[in-house]
Parts: sequence; C-alpha cells; structure tokens
Amino acid sequence: MFVLEETFTIFSGISDKREKWLKMNGLSNWDDLLMRGKNFFNIHEYKKIKKEIRTAKKHIQRKDIKYFFKRMDSKDHWHLYENFKEEACFLDIETTGLGNDSELTILGISDFRGRYRVFVKNINFDEKAILKFLKNFKILITFYGSRFDVPFIRNRYSKLGRFLDKMVHIDLCFLGHRVGFKGGLKAIEKQIGIKREEGIEGLTGFDAVKLWGEYKKGNKKALITLIKYNREDVINLITLAEIEIKLMKDFYS
Repeated sequence: MFVLEETFTIFSGISDKREKWLKMNGLSNWDDLLMRGKNFFNIHEYKKIKKEIRTAKKHIQRKDIKYFFKRMDSKDHWHLYENFKEEACFLDIETTGLGNDSELTILGISDFRGRYRVFVKNINFDEKAILKFLKNFKILITFYGSRFDVPFIRNRYSKLGRFLDKMVHIDLCFLGHRVGFKGGLKAIEKQIGIKREEGIEGLTGFDAVKLWGEYKKGNKKALITLIKYNREDVINLITLAEIEIKLMKDFYS
C-alpha cells in the first residue's frame, strides 16, 4: 500500500516529473532523500528539502493531516489514505430521485474497518447527530460523491454540506478512471470480483427509489432491503479504495 512517505511532490522544487526521475534512480521514500538526496540536488535545494522532510515527519507523528492537505493538489489526496485511514469515512446516500425536489432517504457511513452506521429519514436522520458522528473523521471517501452525494446534501442540509466540503475528499469514481476502471460502482465491482449478497445483487439506484416508495406504503421489509443495499454500496468502497490506491502506486510510482 502506498504511504505518504513515498511522495516527494510536497517538497520544494519537486514536480511529478522530477519525482518520477528520482524514483527511477532508486529513491523511493523520504529516508532515501535524506541519505542520498545530495547526489540529485544542489546544496541549497538539498538543505531546504532535508528541513522540509524533518518537519513533515513531525506532522505525521502528530497526525496533522491539514499540514499535508495544504501542500497537495486534490488529485493527490489518495496519498493520505494509508497514513490517516483511521480518520477516513466512506459515505453513500439514497434519494427519491435526481431532481431538485428529490429527498434524501438514507445516509450510510462506515469507517475503514467496516463498521457501518445508517441514518434514515423520519427515523433517526438528524443533522446535528450526523455532524457529531462525523467529527472524528477527516477524510471522506465516496464514489461519484463530488458530483452527486455531496452537492445533494449541501443543497438540503447546509451545515452538513459545509462540514463535508472541508474534509479531504477522495472520489473513487475519478481515481478509478486514472487506473483504467470504467462504468459505475456495480460494473467496477464485477471487474474486481466483488459479489453482493443474495437479494441485493442486481439492484440499482432506480430500485432504491422504488424500495423507499414501497416502504412509505407500509412495507417494512422494503426498508430493510434498502438499508442492506446501501450498506453494500458503502462497505464495498473500502475494498475499492484499497485496490485503486495500490494500482495508483503501481501505475505512477
């Protein structure tokens, strides 16, 4: 798994191209830069980079994700996952549709260990409670969430939306594009061998809308199925994140 200590572009004067050149010459992590960097930089560059590496190591020990977040392009946020995955949450929502008048029905969240929690409209969905639950997380991981889930939430729950906007966001949809995955979450699951449990496999977002409608008519089993569907969406993001980050390391390191 890729760790933060293997990225060099947070340091002065090191571009993506230069990082790749350094790694081709056998420098794979910060310790390599400290020990052998003087052979690849002028004296002034090397002194500055050594200082920055020592500072960065202190911030890793302090679990200070903001320090690295400020020094990274958004496309590189995946670099943070392995070091800070205990502060990462995986999120997916279900709605009554895609229009402006559509409602959020289910919000599912899990940590990287697969501990799932669900918030259901008219049962336990409370913006303050969700914010309290999220306060210990600093990384948000979704699939197409930057285009759908987060904007949908923001337009209906402003405080929650602002909170999510401040998190480090890794969107596995677009990260997946960079390693060759195409299609939606269900299609990619099939490509990487993830199987859904019986009764859930084959369901789509359209089915999720129908299930909520059936629940509103009094079918409680429909809500149970909808929650199981959402749980699969959320939990499978954990496996997908691990695979995509490994592929990013293999492709780009």
